[in-house]
Amino acid sequence: MQKETLVEQKKELSQQNLILSQQNEKITQQKNQLIKMSRKVHRMHVDKLEFFTNISHEFRTPITLIIGPVQRAIRLSSDPHVIEQLNYVERNSRYLLNLVNQLMDFQKVESKKIEITFAKDNFLHSVESILSSFEPQVQDRDISLLRRFSLSDPLFFFDSESLHKILINLLSNAIKYTPNGGNITVYVRPVHDRKTDEEKLYIAVKDSGAGIPEQDLGKIFKRFYQSRHRTVFPVYGQSSTGIGLYLCKQLIQLLGGSIWVKNNKKAGCTFRILLPLYRSNPQSGGTDHQMVDKRSDSETGQSTEKRENKQKGRLTFLVVEDNHDMRNYICSILSSSYNTLKATHGVEALTILDSHHVDFIISDLMMPEMDGIELSKRVKEKMSTSHIPFLMLTAKSSETAQLDSYRVGVDSYIIKPFDEEMLITRIRNILKARQRYQQLFSEKMSTDILEMDEESNDKKFMDRVLEVMKDNYQDPDFSAGDFVKAMGMSKSLLNNKLNALSGRSSGEFIRVYRLNIAYSKILHNKKTKNKNISDIAYDVGFNDPKYFTRCFSRHFNITPSRLIDNDEDKP
Repeated sequence: MQKETLVEQKKELSQQNLILSQQNEKITQQKNQLIKMSRKVHRMHVDKLEFFTNISHEFRTPITLIIGPVQRAIRLSSDPHVIEQLNYVERNSRYLLNLVNQLMDFQKVESKKIEITFAKDNFLHSVESILSSFEPQVQDRDISLLRRFSLSDPLFFFDSESLHKILINLLSNAIKYTPNGGNITVYVRPVHDRKTDEEKLYIAVKDSGAGIPEQDLGKIFKRFYQSRHRTVFPVYGQSSTGIGLYLCKQLIQLLGGSIWVKNNKKAGCTFRILLPLYRSNPQSGGTDHQMVDKRSDSETGQSTEKRENKQKGRLTFLVVEDNHDMRNYICSILSSSYNTLKATHGVEALTILDSHHVDFIISDLMMPEMDGIELSKRVKEKMSTSHIPFLMLTAKSSETAQLDSYRVGVDSYIIKPFDEEMLITRIRNILKARQRYQQLFSEKMSTDILEMDEESNDKKFMDRVLEVMKDNYQDPDFSAGDFVKAMGMSKSLLNNKLNALSGRSSGEFIRVYRLNIAYSKILHNKKTKNKNISDIAYDVGFNDPKYFTRCFSRHFNITPSRLIDNDEDKP
């Protein structure tokens, strides 16, 4: 009997084990299905974000093609009615651009690709710059935009791009909900955090509107949330997407801060922000990259003009852009001052570079066949083209894209949509920088002042040039033809590279090199007094001392004999 009972129990346990095993298998299958579904949902989410990003990038080029020509038409028009209509187009285009930028920022936040970069600057100057951009809007509605700043030392480290996005959204929001004749007040001051015993930065934006309904206070920072219970005052060029405040909160949290909102006792509400206040760089060990050249935008000098393309004395620009309208628009901007060549992608650009003399390259980043990064890399790797300045245009505003461009030798970077004057100014700045380097090089005859990468083709080229000159400058028979042979390249390539990097042809370079050596010898001879001017002229490869004196006087604006008697340093 007991044996039968044990057999029954064993059977029952076996059945239970089987059931448990089947259940475990079922649970495992369900778990795998959930994992697959989760991955599918995640992939769909990523695809959706990438779709929005790609669409946003595509919007930037046509927006540029609206804003740029409209700005030019406004400058050229003298009809007030036409100007008024064009201003409507420009204003709405910029509004469209703001929406595109918000979409792109939203994608970066959602995909956790937002970039934070701290740099030391004047915080109050940055805030004031943002507030000033809102003056036309508040004046139209008789709103007072008040400042309450109490920062004794406004110089510290902060992310200016994030600050701009945060304040733009909060101020736009405040204007939208403030009645005509109302007030908006911006507060900035340092505070002491008792919990952490640290100095913090307090920012507040206070308005005099109707406030936020209680049922909305807890939802105001949720993405896509739009209150249906608040009175909205019409503001030209503003509408609600439900993204702005969500972006603000995400950015502030990434900065290590917090944001909250409360209704005021009398009227309106106040958005309050608390951020870490960094007196030293929280990203120490990183590298600062200056993306915008803030030098003067005056015209390039006459010496630059002398080095321009032989045809009509103008430089030749190669514009590489796959969008037909954008390509023609850029060429139309350049055509009054420069000659232009066109290419639709990097492969075509390289073909043109093989058969044409090009002084400057402007290229889009994202193109079929070969993108701007690869094109720049190929240009800088080739000895015959490595000296050509390269300006990148792109709709990608991320710091990663910019760093990738600078790493392959791009001289400067402009984000679409761009202002016509910004493009021309950046070009002139690059040319002026080249001109300054050329002048310094002519004086010092050292590659150190050219700030070249040690492994770059241009550095190797100039080092070889100086090596050849050092070995041959004393030989009076050493000519431009001998220079070409010693360098092992064609006459046109040698002259093109020397012109671009030193501002001199091969013949001029030989003469200037000899004159610089002569200058040093004359200064040295002041102490030793063991040589006369004719001896020095012969020492540096001049056959005729009189010709040497003329060349020396013209180049240094002082005669050799006066230099001997003069105690001043090199002019």
